[in-house]
Amino acid sequence: MTGNDGGSIGRRHFLKTAGAGAALVTTGLAGCMGGGGGNGNGGGGAQTGGTGKPTLDVWLSYYTEGETKRQYTDQVVKKFQKETGITINIKGVPYTDVVKKLRAARASGDVPHLVEVMTRPGVLAGGAGLVVNDLWESSSLADKTADTIMNGHRVWGSQSTGKEGNLVTFPLGFRPFFTAWRTDWLKAAGIDETEVNHEAGSLHWYDDVQPIYEKLKNSSMGKKGDHYPDTTGMKSSDEEYMSLYIPQFGGSLSGVVNVTGDEATIDTKEAREAIKFQFDFIDKGLFHPNSINHGDEESTTLHWSGKTAVNHLQDSTDLWGDYLEEQGDAMRNGQYTWGLPMNGGTKAALAWLPSVGFMKEGFTNQKEKDAAVTFLEWWIGDSKRAVKNAEKLGFVPVTPDAIQKEDFFAKTKMHEEFWRGACMKTLKEIKPAVIPAVRGANAITYDIPRSMHQRIHAGTPVEEATAQAAKEINDLLKQNQTA
Repeated sequence: MTGNDGGSIGRRHFLKTAGAGAALVTTGLAGCMGGGGGNGNGGGGAQTGGTGKPTLDVWLSYYTEGETKRQYTDQVVKKFQKETGITINIKGVPYTDVVKKLRAARASGDVPHLVEVMTRPGVLAGGAGLVVNDLWESSSLADKTADTIMNGHRVWGSQSTGKEGNLVTFPLGFRPFFTAWRTDWLKAAGIDETEVNHEAGSLHWYDDVQPIYEKLKNSSMGKKGDHYPDTTGMKSSDEEYMSLYIPQFGGSLSGVVNVTGDEATIDTKEAREAIKFQFDFIDKGLFHPNSINHGDEESTTLHWSGKTAVNHLQDSTDLWGDYLEEQGDAMRNGQYTWGLPMNGGTKAALAWLPSVGFMKEGFTNQKEKDAAVTFLEWWIGDSKRAVKNAEKLGFVPVTPDAIQKEDFFAKTKMHEEFWRGACMKTLKEIKPAVIPAVRGANAITYDIPRSMHQRIHAGTPVEEATAQAAKEINDLLKQNQTA
């Protein structure tokens, strides 16, 4: 759901203060802590603070999403600096600006050490990312992090470096896509919550979901004007949904390209089945007829207004944070229930990987690398801070044990159903798919699939449209490999 321009309702402030996160934001923490040596502009370099410890420059896109996330991150960094003497300069760079800003930073020789790459893993391709296999294996996070999460990071490492087994990122958390259901729609259709929520497991789009959606469509809620069971997303800024559906139908775990990042998969049998499914459900009135222009914002707006029964186009962070912020009473009063991602024969689905890429040009010595690992171990590996990361950032902890052990995740029935139900089961039962970490990833993930969807919407057969899209992707992959 993060999509081409960043993603969540919180990120874009779609329903609130439009454009509030558009400006570049930089913390003043280094100065406040008296560490000295920080340049305050987020650039790289072999700086050290007054303690003789390194200064790390870190770009975080989620930092621009709102005051709660910013304040919480500032608190985390302040405490870390006080305990370790390592200075952390945080710069907030909106998801849409990462590619442009990093290009400028590289041109000026002012590259940060760590960059959040959740929606822009392509910036690590072409040798930009530092291979961190040794750093990862020697870190305490390696023993704690779920393999299902690291599999996605391994795909990125393979694609961005051209060598299987490489890692160029460390995880910050996990943000899987799963389903949110309105219980008023379920009651109107005579459907028990346990038929669709986490207790039901992953439901097959045709065998299970279609008859459920037919019941919803024929209910008193579904018969209202402009009301539909669900919607799908084909908006240009949210075309990562191809990386949601293609794996569900048995295709590549990197959506429109293969996991090695050297060939298009958008024209495979599985991808074509996924695309046909989208238009099939629109034709049957199960997805909104204007889905060609929908993404996560539209899906969520329709869901909040009661015009759709289900929202499957949001990830866990937004289904928790934004829903609590805008639909708090409804959430707490049991007006929503949560299920696992759907499937088309394969239990795999897109999951965002909140993570930081280690930028090769940002590091000048081992001391900085070790400091970066220390920071991430301290922040992500501690179970108490993992709870706060879930509460304040909406990140599912990378350590499943934390979800089971920490009281927060069962604080109320709502907490238990969301975290120990939908989140935990998704983490355990669903193979995470990722968007590509290749050069030209923006066009490959968003622009080309958007043009493909538009052609199909205008009447071009799926086989023809996907063949053209595959050619465009393969041409771009070949061009970037020789560049």
